[in-house]
Amino acid sequence: MILKESGITIKAAMEMECMDKCKIVAGHGGMNKIITRVNVMADPDILHWLSEGELLLTTAYSFRKDDIEIQKKLIIECSKKKLAGIGIKIYPYIECLSKEVMDLADSLDFPIIDLYYATAFSDIMTPIFMEIFNKQAALLQKMETVHNDLMTVVLKGGSVREIVKTLKKTINNPIIVRDHNFHEYIYHKDKLENVDYEKLIEKSSIFFDNNYENKKTSLKVEKLEKVDEKIIKKTIVPIIVKGQVDGHIIVWETNRPISNFDKVALELASTIIALEFLKKSSVYEVEHRYKIEFFEDLISGDEKRKVAAVNRGNIYKLDQGGYYTVLNMNLLNFSEQNKKRKQESVDNNKAKFLLKLEKALSSQQCQGLTLSKEDTIIILIMVSSEEDVKNQVKAYGEIIKHIAKETFREGDFIIGVGGNYRGLEKVYKSAKEAQRAIEAGALLSKDKIMHFDDLGVYKILCKESLKEELFSLYIQTLGSLVEYDRVKNTELVKTLQIFFEVNGNLKKMSEILFTHYNTILYRIRRIKQITGRDIDNPEDRFNLETALKIMKILKVS
Repeated sequence: MILKESGITIKAAMEMECMDKCKIVAGHGGMNKIITRVNVMADPDILHWLSEGELLLTTAYSFRKDDIEIQKKLIIECSKKKLAGIGIKIYPYIECLSKEVMDLADSLDFPIIDLYYATAFSDIMTPIFMEIFNKQAALLQKMETVHNDLMTVVLKGGSVREIVKTLKKTINNPIIVRDHNFHEYIYHKDKLENVDYEKLIEKSSIFFDNNYENKKTSLKVEKLEKVDEKIIKKTIVPIIVKGQVDGHIIVWETNRPISNFDKVALELASTIIALEFLKKSSVYEVEHRYKIEFFEDLISGDEKRKVAAVNRGNIYKLDQGGYYTVLNMNLLNFSEQNKKRKQESVDNNKAKFLLKLEKALSSQQCQGLTLSKEDTIIILIMVSSEEDVKNQVKAYGEIIKHIAKETFREGDFIIGVGGNYRGLEKVYKSAKEAQRAIEAGALLSKDKIMHFDDLGVYKILCKESLKEELFSLYIQTLGSLVEYDRVKNTELVKTLQIFFEVNGNLKKMSEILFTHYNTILYRIRRIKQITGRDIDNPEDRFNLETALKIMKILKVS
């Protein structure tokens, strides 16, 4: 890209003293083309070494009236090379250029200058070169000033917001930086600035979040956007970190058009902001890793690790005497989703969820930790007063569920809430209960959030230490019925399950199973005969229903 500020236009060159007796004979539509260099053509082969922005000087010595096709080919090649234009000493070699050549130059907006025959090429080249040099020197100084101003902000430990504030002095238009990883919008509003940044953020959110590909745009783009009933041009510059697009700078032309120099300044700023993004991500990753290590030590069976973690609790503002609850959120079919989903990956969704959650809990002044490990998100909540524990934990649980529903698809997650315990050293109990609540919730197919304290009899049935006794009870109570179904290919176990689901309503059972009422009666009799238990007897009925629950918990097929 050639900056207008780095050279002079054909129009400006024509107003210089050295071009006083020269005139444009064709290609008037290209008067604003930028000259960055001047070259002389003594040999047609020079075209191979010409570059964009050059003004080519030559004579019509080789131009003959019968060489029109060669002349046209020269103009076409110069236009393809994006030269600024061509200056030709027409007199005394030929009377004039042919109409065909001039019409071609007009159609290509490629300027042809009739150079005054008595003016030496050097008398044209030297003044133009001096003008270009002065412009480029001024441009370099201006760019250096912008670079130094931005680097000064960084070296003083300034934030991205400070970088934006400094950049606005050059751009003089509203600027917003979108951080895709942390889902943040960063901007600086001057006191006298009459700009609704919330509206600009809302439009940007629609642009980026409704189309995943927009987040991955790695080239500078310009778009028109309707803001307050006005069509405004906006420029979007990518922020690239380690080869990936981690954010964008968006500028709206509300005060003045964005110049080419402004675009260079934006690209310079994007590189500096990329370094800040990299630093921020690195710090976040390290902090998260330490949080995971701290939590694992806290729930460890190793007493020394646990004690050491309790003593480090003040680092995370966790009071040793506070009341603690662990909430676990399991992402169901996590690895399968990562393979199948071709657009926004589950990993990105998980990161987005964590950031949203941290912001939401922080806004509620909730003390604790949020961390992620493979397919599980763990939230440790601390409440100072015992009186507020139950209500606050339920409120936080609803916030978590709401954000999860916004971020993940229905059926992709389940949340388990452990019991509440006083003291950091007892966090491990709540962590185990949260996981048991998830396991019970998955079996019961109830709400997306399961509180361990609400599990009732499942609190006992889910205990790992009772696994052998529970299996023994299951075999004694239902083993014969399961075996009968296997051998005879019947559905008596399913019939028994439906019986308890409809509270013994035989008519409903026949409707659900699409089976005649008399067949249901027969099946109930067979269940009694095979199990040796009477479902009309409260104790037998309790044992049968409990055995079915155990079957679910132990995942017996």
